[in-house]
Amino acid sequence: MHTMLMKLKSSLYVLLSIFLFSSCNNSSREEASRNAGDTSNFKPGTDRSHMSKAVALRLDTVVISDMKFNPAVIKVRKGDGVIWVNNDMVAHCVTETKSKAWTSSPIPAGGSWQMQVTQSADYYCAIHLVMKGKILVE
Repeated sequence: MHTMLMKLKSSLYVLLSIFLFSSCNNSSREEASRNAGDTSNFKPGTDRSHMSKAVALRLDTVVISDMKFNPAVIKVRKGDGVIWVNNDMVAHCVTETKSKAWTSSPIPAGGSWQMQVTQSADYYCAIHLVMKGKILVE
């Protein structure tokens, strides 16, 4: 029963996060064009009229719970977004392993962080070093 409630809670957090991110982004076309090269601010609902329509971008979710990234390995397409949703009771972060090329700030319990993916990478939580994950770009 407890596991079922935790899964339901995780699902609700993911849906709420996606809803909030998509409803809070009211960027103008001018701002979207000005930030076209900036991949650090990828958000669902962003005006992508300036981007190629050949491949639709998607947002994949990694849930942080029980001191683990779930799924631990995620396969995405280049340019897709990944959102990490923290369902644990403590803050976590997401940091690229090899060169620390990117990192989130601490993600509080109930919070989330997202980025647009351009290449495969291993990552970990710099707060809790045992937590590791991998992004595979196909």
